[in-house]
Amino acid sequence: MPGWLLGACGVALLLGVGVDVLSTTLTIGTHAGPFTRRVLGLAWRGLLRLHRRDSEAGLLSTAGVVLLVLSVLVWLAMVWVGWTLVFLGGHDAVVSSTTRRPGGVVDTFYYVGITLSTLGVGDFVAGSTGWRLVTTLAAFSGLVLVTLAITYLLAVVSAVVARRSLAVRIAGLGDTAARIVVDGWTGERFSDAFLQQLGGLTEQIAHTAERHLAYPVVHFFHSAERQSAAPLCVARLDDALLLLQGAVADGARPDLTAIRPLRRAVDRFLAAAAGNAGPGRSEVPPVPDVEPLQAAGIPLRGAAEFRALVAQESDRRSRLAELVRSDGWSWPGAQPRSAAPSAGSGKSTSDSGR
Repeated sequence: MPGWLLGACGVALLLGVGVDVLSTTLTIGTHAGPFTRRVLGLAWRGLLRLHRRDSEAGLLSTAGVVLLVLSVLVWLAMVWVGWTLVFLGGHDAVVSSTTRRPGGVVDTFYYVGITLSTLGVGDFVAGSTGWRLVTTLAAFSGLVLVTLAITYLLAVVSAVVARRSLAVRIAGLGDTAARIVVDGWTGERFSDAFLQQLGGLTEQIAHTAERHLAYPVVHFFHSAERQSAAPLCVARLDDALLLLQGAVADGARPDLTAIRPLRRAVDRFLAAAAGNAGPGRSEVPPVPDVEPLQAAGIPLRGAAEFRALVAQESDRRSRLAELVRSDGWSWPGAQPRSAAPSAGSGKSTSDSGR
């Protein structure tokens, strides 16, 4: 292959990996870079299929770390190969420091690795002043890549911890959507402490959504426990908000100004997290169970009104169900499909497993 063609391929590869790295690590409010997004997405979908086949929780639990480290290693490998092609495309670009013999393919590959790592062993050197400048540029790119990778790894770990903290906080409100609502009821009204907890979740969910946008790989960190699985807990919370807004009678329902901001925050989380998981849709989940609300003495609206509201939310709930499914879980607190959305029509269940 002509030397100029090798060099052109190397430059193209370096430009491609540069766009991918910068898009993934520095660009806020978008998805990962084109290469990282496709490779990680394909790998995650394959792991999900294996997960559903053998129900091994450990498979997905370690996938996030593996995919994160793998993406960084792939970046490094692509930069290494790219610069190797650039040097191979030149005439006597790399020579032995003692004999001045031109380096071969293996020698050039070794020289590029030493340059990117900034070790500078010295047994091979650049063959001319121009190639010394190229060597400096290669060393600088390696330093930038390593710095970005380390910063990115630490930021992703922080985002994963915050995501699981959000899930644990929601799980503390109740193990089902109906339980969240019932536990907030004092017997006469919904307590101020309950409403304050909902208000506090608004900000935390919004922050988690922004971290999803900044670090899309966060989606691939699966929690093996229900109480720390963010998509599952957010879906449960959304069903609780649907019950508050649509099932509870007007006189007993909290002011909608306490509910709507939280629902908008959930919308933001759904847009950010589902965008990284993929554009798919799942079957519309069963309606939330209202029997525990009636048993607790909470005044309820008519079944027709609730049914109409649930129908309006079908697209949104379908996207939430897909987000839960893409995280390796099934919809929380599901009741039989045939149950009607009225008091006494369903049975309260706990979150379903994988």
